[in-house]
Amino acid sequence: MNYEVDAKGLKCPMPVIKLQKQVRACQPGDEVVIDCTDLGAEKDIGSWAKVNRHEFLNCEPTDFGLRITLRVVDRNQV
Repeated sequence: MNYEVDAKGLKCPMPVIKLQKQVRACQPGDEVVIDCTDLGAEKDIGSWAKVNRHEFLNCEPTDFGLRITLRVVDRNQV
């Protein structure tokens, strides 16, 4: 399944916190897209994904900032 998180207008660390909340409700293999206006979110979310072993799939610029996509990984298999 695909999920979307709207973090527009939020500054660090709120985009990561909102993303983390959504990921906890996901199943392995689900993809989460987060829309951010904070351009620092790419680095913050990339670091969070690496630490938590989720797959950082894509970061694309948009007219409002960034759209970041990651895939949730089964932490029991990592």
